[in-house]
Amino acid sequence: MNVDIKIKDNFLPKELFEKVVKQSTTLEYSSKAIVSGYGDEKQHVFLSNLIKKNGNLIKEIEKSIKKHFNLEIENLHVAAFTCVSTKKATPHTDASLYPNEKHMIIYLHGDSNLNSGTGFYNLTDENVYDLNTAVGFFPNRAVIFNADECWHSPLIYTALDNSPRFSIIVWFQPKK
Repeated sequence: MNVDIKIKDNFLPKELFEKVVKQSTTLEYSSKAIVSGYGDEKQHVFLSNLIKKNGNLIKEIEKSIKKHFNLEIENLHVAAFTCVSTKKATPHTDASLYPNEKHMIIYLHGDSNLNSGTGFYNLTDENVYDLNTAVGFFPNRAVIFNADECWHSPLIYTALDNSPRFSIIVWFQPKK
């Protein structure tokens, strides 16, 4: 795996971040909105609530992507609030719709221990994964990576309790 991960703390403006955190804990989450995998191997990796593609929140997120990562969105694949509380590591790659698609996680609310972040793995053998890089959870931290080459998993499985991690995911094709 060629790890190309970019991290930015204090990603969203403070007022917007606080508003989005409150909103994230009051939403209804479904396991049917986003499905990971293909064909008969489809599996639900997280609970989600989709974000309107042309809404103000996406416009604000795009401003922050441009400001902090010097990228613009050409095509938006999906954006959603997510709620994860899995106790088992689930290394996976996400479906990508566009060439050179980027996937981004914005951590909103949860336990700030390293155990609530994201692990990036090397696939060493069939169904054998080696943790390559761990990114810790920090409120308002954005993590961006290439969709087609990053095996990753929430790291909540080592947390001491079942507290969920609330995040926003944005999958997009950047402008060239």
